[in-house]
Amino acid sequence: MTDTNKIIKEFLRIKKMGFVASNRPNNKDGGIGNTFEDYLGVQENNLKDPDFETFEVKTQRYLTSSYITLFSKTPSHPAGANSLLKERFGDVRDPEFPDLKKLYCSLFGNRSSRVYERFDMKIELDRKSQKLYLISKDINTGEVYNDVYWNLIDLEKGSRKMKDLFVVSADKKIINGIHHYHYNSAIIYLGFNFKSLLDQIEEGGIQFDIRIGVHKSGKNYGKPHDHGSGFRIRKENLKKLFSHSQHIQ
Repeated sequence: MTDTNKIIKEFLRIKKMGFVASNRPNNKDGGIGNTFEDYLGVQENNLKDPDFETFEVKTQRYLTSSYITLFSKTPSHPAGANSLLKERFGDVRDPEFPDLKKLYCSLFGNRSSRVYERFDMKIELDRKSQKLYLISKDINTGEVYNDVYWNLIDLEKGSRKMKDLFVVSADKKIINGIHHYHYNSAIIYLGFNFKSLLDQIEEGGIQFDIRIGVHKSGKNYGKPHDHGSGFRIRKENLKKLFSHSQHIQ
């Protein structure tokens, strides 16, 4: 089994420091995680490798009900899927840019989501073809689109850094206008099971969030800008994906 002693020791050291100032004062969403990883000695990256030793590190505010992002993975097919999704299913959300579409929605495997009052969309697992399809139906015309999908082998590769997971909770307060965090509890998850992930996708326990914006200036004007699309799960359901968990206080 994975040696957990080092990351536990480092977490307890950071916890003992009490409230620490955010190292990312202009990063509203990532400050809590980036600051913890700075104290942990993790270099910021978006690579497929784990953050610390064998551990992928996730951080969130204490008692929050928000979802945790497991991993991001663009569809296997077609090439340039984000552009296709944005143009086909997106909507103009900024009247100052009537030629630019965005696409923001949350999709589930057990039910459809109504998107911009025009499309019913879901993700659908086909174990026989070994694909996870993004299925969309135009409620006005009845036309169904199923040409966007992930190969399960690509999903498995995307999930590999989830082998061991370290989820940290923190309290937050503002001191002299600066966010401060106290990292006060953690849970270690060991033994990730890809089959369990597929089961949870199928049952609706995991959602796929599409967060495709658009560049509004410069040389990339009109091109898609992914603001964090990915597979996400509620913290209380994480234990369904792993064989072992341990609370650290």
